[in-house]
Amino acid sequence: MVWDEWQRYRLAADRKALRQQFPAFDFFNPLGDTFVHGTYYSNNGYPYGLRIYLPAGYPDECPATYVTDPLPLLGYTKPIISYKTSHDMHTWESDREGWVKVCTYRPEKWSAAISLNKVVRKAMLWVTAYECHLQDGSPISRFLMDA
Repeated sequence: MVWDEWQRYRLAADRKALRQQFPAFDFFNPLGDTFVHGTYYSNNGYPYGLRIYLPAGYPDECPATYVTDPLPLLGYTKPIISYKTSHDMHTWESDREGWVKVCTYRPEKWSAAISLNKVVRKAMLWVTAYECHLQDGSPISRFLMDA
């Protein structure tokens, strides 16, 4: 993938902001299949691998966000990946083997004004809601606001 001058400027700004707020996250493959990856430790102390893939049209196109670890990501009664595209679980059908694709932003609501820091933060909120789901089986949507 070849980023144009504006995209390179935006990616540099995103990387700087990401390093300041979330030093456990960094960019990988800046000239190829570019993604941000890091480990988030939940309020309960459990580690979650989070990965955000940047599409060729970034920042004008919405990135895809995944939970990469633990695998499988088990829900209250079944694996979270089995929900596919689900408003109740705030998930999309995954296009990556075994990884749960979480809904941080709906593509039609995406704006280039949204930073990668906000995407990371929303992924962390999804993990928090997921851990609440594990307690009683309530849908993840019960713990998140629609935007």
